Amino acid sequence: MKSEVGTLKKGLDVLALILERPNMSIQEIIDTLQINRSTTYRLISTLEQQQFIARNENNRYEAAEALTQKLLKGKGGASFEMDWIAVPQLLALSKKTDETVFCGVISGTEMVTTHVIDGNYAARTHAKIGDRHSLHHDAIGKCILAFQSPEKQQWVLDHIELVQKTENTIVTRDAFTAELQRIRENGFAEDNEEGEVGLRCIAAPIRKNGDVIAAIAISGPSLRVSKEKDPLHSQLVRECAASISNQLS
Repeated sequence: MKSEVGTLKKGLDVLALILERPNMSIQEIIDTLQINRSTTYRLISTLEQQQFIARNENNRYEAAEALTQKLLKGKGGASFEMDWIAVPQLLALSKKTDETVFCGVISGTEMVTTHVIDGNYAARTHAKIGDRHSLHHDAIGKCILAFQSPEKQQWVLDHIELVQKTENTIVTRDAFTAELQRIRENGFAEDNEEGEVGLRCIAAPIRKNGDVIAAIAISGPSLRVSKEKDPLHSQLVRECAASISNQLS
């Protein structure tokens, strides 16, 4: 029995570490937890088989999609509470703008999409629940991170890869830090063709009991979701986010 409890604890330690620090290699897990190699491989294999973790294209480990969805269901992201409060308002926002409206939360250094309302235009943003994007070039991701604790922001800055997606992508730590400060001051975030050329997004934070737990955004071609329309779009998004927040608190 003691042996089984000890093994369970080690397995939970591995899972907790990967949830806290996504994109870890087996060697990094061994070095951090000081567990011998054969035990670590066995624990990793079991967690992978049970769909708690998954190996990515870089041969590193992160939370499995199945686990992420279950966690989102339980922590205010895609919960039932968020569904019945947020979805009607996201639909109303989409009808006002005719653009795609979506909601997301952050997981590690990524944004995970939890809700999508498609826009009415033939040329529109296409998104689906479960889509993941790096925080540094995503309006929702930047918006949520901007209102997190300094410790949370520091962790992301230490672990995120600032990969350049377009000529507008933020690729330096100083620029990313300055962007988060601007978002806090303005109350909304922009994706100014940073993740995809020709696509812009405007996002605003959703709060529950004072904490920013998610964000919503409108997204569309830069000709329609243009900088000139930022005052209007940011106002609509902030009003929608505030309304959802008031009902959650």
